[in-house]
Amino acid sequence: MNSLRITAGTLRGRRLPVPPHDVRPTSERARQAFFNIVGPRIDSARFLDLFAGSGIFSFEAVSRGAAAATAIDRDHGNVERIDRLAKEWNVPVNAVEGDVVAALRGVSETFDIVYADPPYDYHAYDQLLDAIKAHVSLAPEALVAVEHRRRSDPFKAYRGPLQMARRAEYGEVWITLFADPSLRAGLA
Repeated sequence: MNSLRITAGTLRGRRLPVPPHDVRPTSERARQAFFNIVGPRIDSARFLDLFAGSGIFSFEAVSRGAAAATAIDRDHGNVERIDRLAKEWNVPVNAVEGDVVAALRGVSETFDIVYADPPYDYHAYDQLLDAIKAHVSLAPEALVAVEHRRRSDPFKAYRGPLQMARRAEYGEVWITLFADPSLRAGLA
C-alpha cells in the first residue's frame, strides 16, 4: 500500500496509508501550497475536511497547529483508518462516516477552514457550496477551499452565497478558495 507523508509540524515525516480504492490523493506540492496560503490562520483553527479519503489534510492541519479537525468520508474503511491513526498518534481528528452533503447537517462545531476534495467525476459543486453555507457554522474570516480538476471550472455559473476569493493552480489541480462576503477573509 502506498503512503502519504505529513510535510510539516509536530507530525512531520509520519506516513498515512493511501486507501486501496476510490481515492486520488492530492499531491504533496499542492497540499503544501494550500497550507502556505492559509499560513498562520491554521494556528488554533477548527478544520473541516470533506471527502477526506486518507485524512491527510486533517492530520496535516493538526500537525501544523489546528486545534482540531473533523474528517468526513463516505467510505467506512477510510473512516476506520483515520480514527485508528488519530488514536494511535493521540491527535484531535474526528472521523465521520457519511455522504458529505448529508453529513454536514449533523456538524455542530464552528469551523475556520473547510477543505473539500471531491472525486474528479463529482458534479454537484453548487450543491456542495450551498450545503456548506447552509449547514456549517463558519467563523469570522473563515475560508472554504475546493479542489478540482484544472481542465474544468465548476464554479463558472455559481451564484450562491459564498464568493470566490482566490484560485491557485498546481499542475492538473486547481484549488478555489471562497469566503462569505459578510465575513470576507481577504486573501491576496
